[in-house]
Amino acid sequence: MKFGGKEIARLEVERRGRRSSGFCERRGRRSSGLYERRGHRSSGFYERRGSRSSGFYERRGNRSSGFYERRGRRSSEDKRIEMKKVLHIQLLPILSGVQRFSLHLLDGLDSNEFDVQVACKPNGEFVDEIKARGYQYIPLPTFRHQICFGDIFTFFHLLYIIKKHRFDIVHTNASKPGFLGRLAARLGKVPLIIHTTHTFPFLEQQKPITYKFFTTLERIGNRLGDYNIFVNNSDRLKSLKMGLIKPEKAITIYNALPPTLATALQEIAQNRKKPEQEIIIGSTLRFCPQKNVINLITASCNACLQEQKLKFIYLGEGEYYELCKAIIHSYGLDERILLPGWDKNVLPWLKVFNVFVLYSRWEAMPFSIIEAMHSGLPIIVSDLPSLLELVDSQTGYIVPLDNNAELAKTFIEIAQDFETAYRKGKEAAKKIAAICSYEKMVNAYRELYLSAK
Repeated sequence: MKFGGKEIARLEVERRGRRSSGFCERRGRRSSGLYERRGHRSSGFYERRGSRSSGFYERRGNRSSGFYERRGRRSSEDKRIEMKKVLHIQLLPILSGVQRFSLHLLDGLDSNEFDVQVACKPNGEFVDEIKARGYQYIPLPTFRHQICFGDIFTFFHLLYIIKKHRFDIVHTNASKPGFLGRLAARLGKVPLIIHTTHTFPFLEQQKPITYKFFTTLERIGNRLGDYNIFVNNSDRLKSLKMGLIKPEKAITIYNALPPTLATALQEIAQNRKKPEQEIIIGSTLRFCPQKNVINLITASCNACLQEQKLKFIYLGEGEYYELCKAIIHSYGLDERILLPGWDKNVLPWLKVFNVFVLYSRWEAMPFSIIEAMHSGLPIIVSDLPSLLELVDSQTGYIVPLDNNAELAKTFIEIAQDFETAYRKGKEAAKKIAAICSYEKMVNAYRELYLSAK
C-alpha cells in the first residue's frame, strides 16, 4: 500500500516484523516467586552500564536509578536507617499514560534513598517494564477495572501487604486504586500517603446517583491521604471548587519526560522540514470513547473529500478500532486514512507526522501531547481546560468539542496554509520544554517522599 512514500511503508514493515514489543527487548529475565528482584539484564529502553540492554536511557550502576547518580558508598546500617520504603499502587498492567507516569518517576528516584515496590494487576506490558527495570513487583490478581465484589479481597490483600512490609510511603494512582489504597494505608498506619489524580472520569456523562457516589468516594479518599497531586492546575481548581479536598493537601506537579527521551524528540524538532506535497495529520491514541475517535474519524473523512493534500495516520487499538475502519471504508478512503494498529516505537512516526491531533472528551496531562510538542509538531486539541494549559493559539489549534464541521475545517485550513502551522510547531517545542521539566517533577516528589516520618 502506498501511503506517504517509502518511509511510511518502511515503518509499517518494521512494526509488523519487530521481534520485541516496542522499544524493549527482554533478555534472560529472572523471577523469584512473588517479587521480581533487581539484577535483570534488560531494562526496557533504559540502559545500565555494563549490561546487555541498550536504548534511550542509561542508568549509572545498578544501585542508582535514573535522574540521580549515586555518590559514595553507604554502610548497610546507614541504608537501613535512611532508606524510605515506597509502595506504588496502580490498577491496570497496561502502558497507558498513568502507568508511564510511574515508570518515569521511579526511574528518576535514587535507589539509595528509596526502596520501591509496585503493585497492580498481573500480566501486561506495565508489569513487564517493572520487572525489566528491576523493581520489586507485587501482583494483585483480584483487582478489576470496574467496581465489583472482588474489591473486598483486593483491599484486605493491600492491607496485608502494607502491614507486612511496613512501608514509609504509599503512592496511589487513579480513582479506584486511590480509594482502596489510601484506606488500606491509613488502617496500616503508613506515615505518608500520596495520591496522584490523573483525571476525573466520573465527571463525564454520569447519572446523578453515579456522580454522587463517585464524588463521595473521592472526598473520603482525599481525607484519608496526606497529599493529592494534580498533573494540571484546572483539575486542582475544579477539585477545590467541588469541595473534594482541602487547599493545603492539593499540589500541582506537571508530568514530564526523562531527559534522554526529551532530547531525542527535540532533535526531531530541530531537523523537522516542511512537507513538499502531502500534509500528514497523525495521532497516538486508544480507540475508545474518551478519545472521541468516532467524531475524529468522521471529520477526517470529510476533510479528505474536500482537500486532496490531506492524509491521516492514527496509531492505536481499542474497542472502536473495527468500527472506525468500517467508517473509513464506507467513504472509500482506505488509502488516505491509515489505522496501522499500535506501535510502541512512536518516534519514527512523529518524524512522519506534520501535525498532531487529540480530540478527547477528557484528559489530564497526556504524554502523547508532551511528546508531540517536544518533537516540534503543531497540535490540534479539543477545548478542554487541562489541554489549554499546554496548547494555545501560538502552539496549535483549539476546536470546540463535538464540532465535527469545525474540526474538518481546521484540517483543511492547515493544508492550505501550512506555513502558519509550521511556525506553531516551533513555538510548541519551546513552550513544552519550559513547562514540563523532568528535574522539577522528580525533585517535587522526592521532597514529599523524604517528608515521611
